[in-house]
Amino acid sequence: MKPIAAAVLAAFPMLSFAAEDLPAARPETIVVTATREPMRVSEATADVTVISREEIEQAGTASLPELLARQPGVQSYSSGGAGKPTGVYIRGASPAQSLILIDGLRIGSATSGGAALEQISLDQIDHIEIVRGPASALYGSDAIGGVIQIFTRQAGGKPRFDAFAGFGTYGTESYSAGGSGSAGDFRYDLRAGYDKTKGFSAISDPAKQPYSYDPDRDGYRRTALNGNFGWQIADGHDLALNLQHNTARNWYDMGLGFDGQSFDTRSDLENSAYGLTLRDRFLKNWDSTLRVGRTIDDSRDFNPYSPPGGAKYRTVQDQAAWQNDVRFDAGTLLLGADWLKQHGKIDSGYDYYNNVPTYYDVSRSITGLFAGWSGHYGAHRIQLNVRNDHNSDFGEHTTGSAGWSWEFIKQWQFRVGAGTAFRAPTFNDLYWPPQGIASNPDLRPEHARNLDAALSHDTDNYGFSLTGYRNRITDMIVLDSNYVPQNVGRAKLNGATLAGHLQDDKGFALNASVDWLDALDADTGKRLPRRAKWQSMLNGSYDAGVWRTGAEVQWVGARYEDAANTERMGAYTLVNLFAHWTLAPQVRLEARIDNLFDRKYETAWGYGTAGFSVFAGLRFMTR
Repeated sequence: MKPIAAAVLAAFPMLSFAAEDLPAARPETIVVTATREPMRVSEATADVTVISREEIEQAGTASLPELLARQPGVQSYSSGGAGKPTGVYIRGASPAQSLILIDGLRIGSATSGGAALEQISLDQIDHIEIVRGPASALYGSDAIGGVIQIFTRQAGGKPRFDAFAGFGTYGTESYSAGGSGSAGDFRYDLRAGYDKTKGFSAISDPAKQPYSYDPDRDGYRRTALNGNFGWQIADGHDLALNLQHNTARNWYDMGLGFDGQSFDTRSDLENSAYGLTLRDRFLKNWDSTLRVGRTIDDSRDFNPYSPPGGAKYRTVQDQAAWQNDVRFDAGTLLLGADWLKQHGKIDSGYDYYNNVPTYYDVSRSITGLFAGWSGHYGAHRIQLNVRNDHNSDFGEHTTGSAGWSWEFIKQWQFRVGAGTAFRAPTFNDLYWPPQGIASNPDLRPEHARNLDAALSHDTDNYGFSLTGYRNRITDMIVLDSNYVPQNVGRAKLNGATLAGHLQDDKGFALNASVDWLDALDADTGKRLPRRAKWQSMLNGSYDAGVWRTGAEVQWVGARYEDAANTERMGAYTLVNLFAHWTLAPQVRLEARIDNLFDRKYETAWGYGTAGFSVFAGLRFMTR
């Protein structure tokens, strides 16, 4: 689906050095994730979508994974409502096979794989970029299915303040406030938010989850803090500090206690990202970016089987990157290096069945060298990238990618791309439990080879794109008959996406997409779990200035929960409505109805989903 609204270049102070040299043209969305350099989305040789701040505000109480799943080529599942463990599939790749970034920093769990996207507050986000297809040649491990980069609200501009308060079904409450501005060479953005819901039972079907079912309500609460600060040291030299911190408590189902009574099963969660970025323009055609940071994924689980004080799971990722963009008349040269240290720690008590402690404290380091070339030659654009990673556990891995686009007729474009990617095993795959009963320290990384092609036509008022892809994953890590992970799996991910958009000067807008995904276990011929073969999305809106209203229709086909394809989850259709009314120049009423027809459905076997839901709130904004 084409971006609904342009993320204007002024929202990206960190990109201003390189972007200011782009030739003048009509306002258009600028993206950075597809190349690690700023460029117009129409010039990208990769499959890219931008989710604007306007779309985020339109989403109501939706979680970040739910918002992502409304985009082409993306599916998701949730284990029982707000705050519950969630996964996102890009082009059929598993959640652990896609890379998640916040303001350029890698986030997620090195113990279990994947990132806790459900813990990130939408209020903190300025916009999101989704790059579909392998990107290890740019970012290293995990980018098999693609990359999702989250950009938090940026500092600078005229001093502004905004606040929001909303209430809805299931005892849902949402509050946020923030301010941004600048004073001389300094700029700032500070905001805080609090969300809570009483929720519903995470497990809705005791027949499907008989050992975990507990009929209590499983709520969720979260406190979110975000800060961005910048200092223009001198002309062409800038220092930025990004701080993002979420704490949450999530209640979930894991059966009854040993006394047969309902147990207060819950997780206490902490997710943080801290980054410092120095940007320098040493020469007119040479920009340097130096970034250092730390991200934390921390949780403590309390359930009938956890040790006193809870089971502890912690990942710390320390990282640094130096990137250089050198521009020539023929194109831009990208040269850089990055370093990552992952530290994983688990203390989940004692496994009495196997008579072993369930504890480890391990770390590994990865050094990457990368280079690329992007050039625009008349109607043609090329992008070439290569990267070498040295992992202290697995040695050397080299990946590459190539993309070409051709505007063969004005506003008609054909593009084709190819790339390789890999994913390193998680610490749990390698070390948990430490004695090797259900772990394998001899595992190798997974590998992937991808081809894709697209045809698109885009004008100011309408456009469409047809994209096809073929991804082959080898050395996949799967469990053998003794539940020990082995490099014996293969997957075939074939798919196609048809997307289009239409808008007129009277305020009408329409976006639509249809996805076909053939995600198969290449050894058994069975469909991979939780991936629908078909899905579609239709989004229509009308903007009358003072008020704006619209509807969303999402259809997701049938899926299987298990690898044997015996546990079938039926197709479902969701209809959502939204409306915004400007009550005064600084006050807006926002309302949303989700699951209008109270559809009963599931995205994970036996887990509950929200029924008919209403949410409304007031947003105050200074100008």
